[in-house]
Amino acid sequence: MKRRALPNVEWRKYLSLTNNTLNEYLSEYGYDYFTEVFQLIKEAQINNSPSVVMIEFIKSDAVSVVEKSEYPLVLQRLLNLCERLEYYEICADIAKYQQTKSKVTTTKKSHKELTIK
Repeated sequence: MKRRALPNVEWRKYLSLTNNTLNEYLSEYGYDYFTEVFQLIKEAQINNSPSVVMIEFIKSDAVSVVEKSEYPLVLQRLLNLCERLEYYEICADIAKYQQTKSKVTTTKKSHKELTIK
């Protein structure tokens, strides 16, 4: 049986300080929310997933999907939000991961064997 496609909600709306409903939620659960989003995106990048469901809305059967090309943008937005809300521990984790990720991508070069004839 074929699964029904769920409506996709823009993820940017849920990493923004202009969303009043989100702001109320963040005042109580912000640390956990940011930690979970960070871990989700980090694992998706490590596993090279083509996309990941960032949020699943149970009551409305909608999801918020992040595509692989947007993972760095999500992390940067998350970092900016954590800085503004003073979640410095999460900021440090994200910054450390971003540095590690950038080192890995810059050192991955093809190495050809040199043979002397």
